[in-house]
Amino acid sequence: MNELERIEAQSLREAVVLCGGQGEMVGGAMCVRHPRVPWMELNRAIVLAQAVDLDAIASWFHGPHAIATCDDELGRALASRGYERARSWMKFERDAAPAPTAATEARIEETMDATLLGELVGHAELGAIAGAPGWRCFIALVDDVPAASGVLYADGTSAWLGVAFTKEAFRGRGLQSALIAKRIEAARALGVTLLTSETGELVSDHPGSSYRNLRRAGFREAFLRANWTAPV
Repeated sequence: MNELERIEAQSLREAVVLCGGQGEMVGGAMCVRHPRVPWMELNRAIVLAQAVDLDAIASWFHGPHAIATCDDELGRALASRGYERARSWMKFERDAAPAPTAATEARIEETMDATLLGELVGHAELGAIAGAPGWRCFIALVDDVPAASGVLYADGTSAWLGVAFTKEAFRGRGLQSALIAKRIEAARALGVTLLTSETGELVSDHPGSSYRNLRRAGFREAFLRANWTAPV
């Protein structure tokens, strides 16, 4: 099993379950769903096994979902079932080298305030990860105003970075670069040697700011993974 996929899938399951959803291995994929948070990120399957049962996966969801896979043959099978290919995500990886300096006007702090985190990302349920085992949640404050978030999930020597959100009024001010650097240093302190994250592939009509932020922080492109959305 690919370790980059494993740690992302585990963090996803832990987050969704903590937030009141469901997550389990079904048909060779980690499947998660959250009835009150309609984000594709929280209603999808990450394929982890070579043998995949698409009928079992579709039956488990009973509704809108996406399936993430790097397997072209599986992609053709999904297309034949009416799934549509959405924007792919680039998986990134990084070792435990020190984080590059990220200049910012913001103050970066760790938070265990579930209400604050939930309000910042726009869904109260997601605040449940704040202070939970394995999770480190950080926010950027500009003049004491919560402006951006970023979280770290660590398991052994692997860690995943996600839940990167910046309020529109504070975008373009280096907050995410500072949050990435803070999480890299937090991971290093935990003994992590492999870090991973993901964001949308570079395409002409998307700015790719998250992509550039990860590259500047020392992350390398690992592989491109397709997202297939279920037929309505």
